[in-house]
Amino acid sequence: MTRLSIVFLTLVGFGFIAPQALAVEPAVPAGPLFSRHVVPIFSKLGCNAGACHGAVQGQNGFRLSLFGMEPVLDHVRLLRDSGGRRINTIDPDASLLLLKASGQSTHRGGMRTTPGSADYRILRDWLGQGAKLDAVEKSLINRLRVSPQEKLGKAGETYPLKVEATFADGTVEDVTALCTFESNNKDVADVDRMGQVRLTGVGDAPIVVRYRSQPALATVLVPGKPLDKFPALVEKNFIDKHIFAKLRKLNIEPSDECDDATFLRRVSLDVTGALPTPDEVRKFLADPDPARRAIKIDQLLEQPGYTAVWATKFADLLKARISYEDFTHQPAQASIRQFYDWTRARLKDNTPYDEMVARMVLATSLDGRSREEWIDEVIESYSDTFSDKIGKSRYVDRKTLDLFWHRFDSVGVKGAVQFAHSFLGLRLQCAQCHRHPSDVWTQDDVLSLSNFFMRTKANTGVMSVKEAGQIKKTLGTGLTATEKNKLTEAAKKFADGGKKLHDQAKAKKGNKADADRLQAEATALAQRAGAITRAIKILEVSYVGHVKGNAFGWASVTSPLGTQNSETFRLLGERDNAKIADEQDPRDLLVKWMRSSDNPFFARAIVNRVWAHYFGRGIVDPPDDLSPLNPPTHPELLQELEDSFVKQQYDLKWLHRTIMNSATYQRSSRTRPTNQFDSRNFASFHPRRMPAEILVDALGQATGVPEVFKAGGAPVAKAIEIPGTIADRMVGNPSVELAFTIFGRPTRNAEALCDCDRENRPALVQSLYLANHPDLLKKISSPKGRLTELLKSQSDDARRIDDLYLWTLSRLPTDAERQICVEHVRKNASVIRGFEGLLWSLLNTREFILNH
Repeated sequence: MTRLSIVFLTLVGFGFIAPQALAVEPAVPAGPLFSRHVVPIFSKLGCNAGACHGAVQGQNGFRLSLFGMEPVLDHVRLLRDSGGRRINTIDPDASLLLLKASGQSTHRGGMRTTPGSADYRILRDWLGQGAKLDAVEKSLINRLRVSPQEKLGKAGETYPLKVEATFADGTVEDVTALCTFESNNKDVADVDRMGQVRLTGVGDAPIVVRYRSQPALATVLVPGKPLDKFPALVEKNFIDKHIFAKLRKLNIEPSDECDDATFLRRVSLDVTGALPTPDEVRKFLADPDPARRAIKIDQLLEQPGYTAVWATKFADLLKARISYEDFTHQPAQASIRQFYDWTRARLKDNTPYDEMVARMVLATSLDGRSREEWIDEVIESYSDTFSDKIGKSRYVDRKTLDLFWHRFDSVGVKGAVQFAHSFLGLRLQCAQCHRHPSDVWTQDDVLSLSNFFMRTKANTGVMSVKEAGQIKKTLGTGLTATEKNKLTEAAKKFADGGKKLHDQAKAKKGNKADADRLQAEATALAQRAGAITRAIKILEVSYVGHVKGNAFGWASVTSPLGTQNSETFRLLGERDNAKIADEQDPRDLLVKWMRSSDNPFFARAIVNRVWAHYFGRGIVDPPDDLSPLNPPTHPELLQELEDSFVKQQYDLKWLHRTIMNSATYQRSSRTRPTNQFDSRNFASFHPRRMPAEILVDALGQATGVPEVFKAGGAPVAKAIEIPGTIADRMVGNPSVELAFTIFGRPTRNAEALCDCDRENRPALVQSLYLANHPDLLKKISSPKGRLTELLKSQSDDARRIDDLYLWTLSRLPTDAERQICVEHVRKNASVIRGFEGLLWSLLNTREFILNH
């Protein structure tokens, strides 16, 4: 059995379980064994959970390993801590262990069991037999089997689960009575502590079974009432095959296909972050080509909006906040923009996803070039730092993204945790200091992975000056005295030349043309001098490279449990440690492992996240929690998507195209009676609120008054193109900053490793913003806005109303809506006031703010 299999069987519990006697006594053929029977009782009773004695510091002076991960250590503590007062092998019933658990002695955790119950007898028998420790290695679990593995039942039905464990010594035991059970969807099925499942509603529910710290899964399917006739469904690709098959099992009728106008609005917002224009809507609705939807998808994927949307997503995901300037903790605006533009350029080229990630993870400053070329590149990039055109800055043309290593907390243990979240869809934060309380990962797993990040060093502002000096000494980088002197002299030369030309321009008072020309030349020289001066500071601290050997030690953490470290390299889920020579860059092996065909995380993580972008939830949800305790709703679909993505050589546009061309994505958001409560099986399209940036742009487009901002000094056309956050001071527009805050643009805090950092929940303040914010009201009534233009270009009120609907809701009004709007305009004191009220009303509809 591989270590990967073992680690994916590891489990943590979910806190206390109410005290109750075991209804069925577990089979204990040769008397209870500590690791095989006693430790599972501790887990079943909640004694070794994180809220009790399994906490980091234990409870009331007594500590057990979290969920019994270390039975040998637990045995030592039981027998020896506090002078061995918890155990009495001569009179087992007088053992403090039993007295507290049964409520006969004061116990802050309350009564966990009762005298005479099956669990009590196991503990007592073990004590009576001398409280011995068995051969733990013989009780390692080779397999945990739950039956039935999948159950198709009906509401109101009950049935029992049976759990069998196959141990390393070959024995097989029924351990049902020693397990804990949890339903992941209690609206469909509930399960009691003995494994008795009760079906309560229509849908599907994973049941997580835990024996000791190891999990297994069972699935429950509860169909709705039989349909007279399941609708004939047309599968557009393999996605629909999997989705429809499960809907048929559950008797859930999918919604109809959405109409063309709805599809165009949905796909335009999802791909480019922009509403379609009225002309685009009319042209699409009039197109007789049966392949018009597929053609439109291809067209949208080639538009700049696609790269802006996904560059923003990757910047959010990778926490693109850079700090290396003068050892401050202030975000470097120019570098954040370069990070964003580099990523956007790779998306424009449709660089394979594995290649794009490799160019981030393997990045160095020299990028395989000479030092002179690197120095020249940095100077040039600071000469055109605030370019408003992708590809103008020389940084965009770099092969690798060394700024990836200048993000906050990008190296060491924190760097490994960020890496796992961003590229593997794993949450390892808790396992930095102790075994993960709700996943399979141990502290040693995280520290051994972190060693791959210990030899990559970036001279960043999050380091001390002393450490930075050691990096410079070890790497032999930073500017040499000769290089620095040469650049300083060049900067002075440009500055002096600029000053001289500026003085000459002032002397040309009578010749404005000559004065302007000289002043322009003076400004250019001054800017060049400034770029070199700025570059000198950056060059001294910004080098990224590989440190040979272990000059900076092994990965370690200090917590209330003390200081722990690992002196091995081991990839997540692997059985064996990796061998890394002193001169070898561990990142090479890391990237090779990520790109291997059997990697269980890398391709799956991005496939699941892209799916979540289009459906509002992942096949595994949350999409950044690829844990065996969080199973996918459609495992076969996820596997085929992942396999196909790899076969397509990690082609991101293929992935987007495949998902959007499916009939599943093109379902209507209007539900049917059988699917109105379904949230897991994609029977209908679930409306989603526009993200903050896209909503700001949509309001500007609908009113004809787009926002004006400079992102850190650079002109930006759209909010979705702002590379940084409010915290980076890269918006510079109070109204937009407020909208970003209200509608949930993330701050990219490196400590908040969760896809939920982008807030999408509705709030009252959002409604108040749309209804009352003075800047938005000014947009509606602006003399340069949409209404003024519309009233000038159209004389027919009905036609004006049609255009207003197209600009806001991307569809034509119904006849009834048009008539109501015409009457509203005519009842107002003036036409302009009538249309202002109409536009205000349309912007405040759910249909506008939601992508549906």
